[in-house]
Amino acid sequence: MRKALTVLLVLVVGLTTLFANGGKENAADGKEWKPGQPITIMNHVAVGGAMDLYSRKWVEIAAKYTDATFVVDNNSGAGGLTAGEWVLNQDADGYTVFALAPTYLDAVIQAELDCSEYVDGFTYIYNLMADPYCVLVPKTSQFNTFKELIEWSKAGNLITLSEPNYGAKYIDAVQVFGSIKGVNFKAISYESAKKNFAALLGGQTIASVGNPGDTKKYEVRALVIGNTTPVPGLEHVPNYEQLGYSKELDTISMWRGYAVKKGTPSGMIAWFQDICDKVSADREWIDYMTGNKLTVLTERTKAFTATVEKEVVSTIEVLKSVDQISQDYKR
Repeated sequence: MRKALTVLLVLVVGLTTLFANGGKENAADGKEWKPGQPITIMNHVAVGGAMDLYSRKWVEIAAKYTDATFVVDNNSGAGGLTAGEWVLNQDADGYTVFALAPTYLDAVIQAELDCSEYVDGFTYIYNLMADPYCVLVPKTSQFNTFKELIEWSKAGNLITLSEPNYGAKYIDAVQVFGSIKGVNFKAISYESAKKNFAALLGGQTIASVGNPGDTKKYEVRALVIGNTTPVPGLEHVPNYEQLGYSKELDTISMWRGYAVKKGTPSGMIAWFQDICDKVSADREWIDYMTGNKLTVLTERTKAFTATVEKEVVSTIEVLKSVDQISQDYKR
């Protein structure tokens, strides 16, 4: 009888503690979560791609604040789809992080996959940066201004745009050039950023939609930058509103951040977000970001999820407008 009462007492105390904690394992929550093995950061781009470089720099700086081991890996197939699928096929145990950008979402939508699985299957835990889109031409191009390029096209010429994988930059190209009456353009897809710029600089295309940081990496010039404020080092380049176009074009930018498979322990997420906050406030990271003409962001789950949702909705709308996906496709 005494043994039965003891078991009952332990059970009651255990249940009381559980409900007091809201049904959560308190020891696993927040900063008390500690990794017991290396954490893989899976990139949706190849080695040398933008997010690959940025995530490796992030790992380098994160080492100042944690003894955890991070392993950066890459899987760039199908516009990032293979990386996303790989992460979704792993256990939601906190040891796999997905490093992604809008290109992954674009690939999901262009393949008309189920968003409830391929988008909602993730928890978007931290948005690291914003990277404006801009229209680029070779430094040797005949076009000195965006106005000259547009007038040339309106005179009956076709603007050919080199784009990597019909991804986020293709979406921006449709939003920009598709909104200007009398302009004809054609996007030509290449497998990577390096091949994209090789085509542009080799004269296979007239222009490309890229990011301000590309002006440091390649022999290209920006004709217009879609940003509400001047980009340091490129203050002479106008934005769309200054050229008389919709100011909405200045609010569309590429983002890059981290996600985990839905169901990942909340303690791991809080632990990882805490490290992200520290890295984002680190002077070395800030200097690295601004040096690459990027804006540091600190969006956590709620704000980042809203950013992702906006991207999904606008991408579906744009791709339907150019008949690249079925009109019946739904979010």
